[in-house]
Amino acid sequence: MFSTKIYTALFASLAIGASASPFQIKRDSPAPVEVIRPENVTTEQFKQEFLELCPKYYGESEITDRPIFVFEDFQESFDDDAWKGRKADVSCIYQYPTAEFQNIGVDVAMALGGDGIVHTLPIEDSPDAPQ
Repeated sequence: MFSTKIYTALFASLAIGASASPFQIKRDSPAPVEVIRPENVTTEQFKQEFLELCPKYYGESEITDRPIFVFEDFQESFDDDAWKGRKADVSCIYQYPTAEFQNIGVDVAMALGGDGIVHTLPIEDSPDAPQ
């Protein structure tokens, strides 16, 4: 009987610990965005610069209500399209004082001389499309 209580308490504490893991943040965060590296740097150089700038994007500050860096990721894209060899899927996730997570990967890429890729919905798929 006593051992059953111990196992139950142990299982409950493991479940609580797992729910507070950093992987939860990644699942709730925005999806990666597509960016294009500048022509004058290699993908490896762009990746290194991106990963260095992302956590420092908002600079050092004593202000407590500024966005907080959460995590970053950079994956080269191997799509066979017009941007082949220059495209990457990136995440530069910050949490804002409103508790909202935002991916500023396009902003970081643009600060490095790159650009973002914008995807648009056809009019018939848009929420504003006539019914």
